[in-house]
This record gives sequence, C-alpha cells and structure tokens, in this order.
Amino acid sequence: MISIKNFSNKKRGQVWTVDFIGGLLLFTLVILITIKVAFTMAPSQDSIIVYRDAVHLSDALLSQGYPLNWTDEDVLLPGIAENNRIDNTNLEEISELNYSNVKTLLHVTSDYIFFIRNDTNIINTGQCVYGYNVPVNANCTPILSGLHYDNLAKVDRIVIYNSTVVIMTVYAWN
Repeated sequence: MISIKNFSNKKRGQVWTVDFIGGLLLFTLVILITIKVAFTMAPSQDSIIVYRDAVHLSDALLSQGYPLNWTDEDVLLPGIAENNRIDNTNLEEISELNYSNVKTLLHVTSDYIFFIRNDTNIINTGQCVYGYNVPVNANCTPILSGLHYDNLAKVDRIVIYNSTVVIMTVYAWN
C-alpha cells in the first residue's frame, strides 16, 4: 500500500524577515566602510597646496628671475638658473635675501628648503641648505626630523652645476 503524506502549506524554518534585515545591515555596513576608505584616501586640500608650492618653487628657482641680473635690492622674482644651469651669482644673492621676503616674492605659503646634491652627497654651494633655517649634519644633509609638519612634499629636478649634472631637491611643508 502506498502512503500519502500530508504536505501542508506552512513554511517551516524560514525566517525571511530576520535574514533580510541581517543582510541589509551587512550590506549597509560594507557600503559605509567603502565610503570612509574612499574619502580617507583622497588627498586633503592642504596637501595639494603644499605639493603645488613645491612644484612652483622648483619652477621659479630654475628660472633666471626678474629682472635679469637681479640683486637683493631690486628683485621681483628670484631665480637661480638659466637653461637649467645654476648661476653661482644668483645662488649667492638668494642666500642674502630674507626668507619671509623670498616666500612672498615666490608667492608660496608653505615653508621650504632646497639644496643641490649629486648621487651620494649634498654639495656645499656656499651653504648647505637654502630657505628655512634647518640644522644640517657633518655631511651637509638637512635634519628634517626636528620639523613639525602636517604635509610634506619633495620635488627633484635635474640641473647642471659647474658643468656637472646634479639634482636640485625642494622640500615644502605646512
């Protein structure tokens, strides 16, 4: 004899409301974490300004400056190079300028330093580091660990100094 089981229309073991709410909460949590990570990875406005200042400084410094053959008395835009060749006279002149005045003339708000180096060492071109007064070690390397900053940008530019290819490094920070 064949027995027939009575199947009812009751849905046993299915708690669809709890499953749905749990899944929705998990999905919402993943979306919120993704949004937080995306906004954290985007650079802040301050870091963009510091980077822009570093690039602008490196461009302006590698110009002739204005007027041509400027001195500390008539400078409108200080520059130390012509055709990416460092001019020793302008390098001496920029070291004699007041740091705050140079920042104003170069239209930057970030603090900065720049120096000239070869592959291994910083070259002492009359002084080790130009710009903000930072301490240097015996090898003429600036000690940046004492600086307090929120954002720091570094730009390297290839230049010629005394017929040798070297690197001008610019650091800017706020």
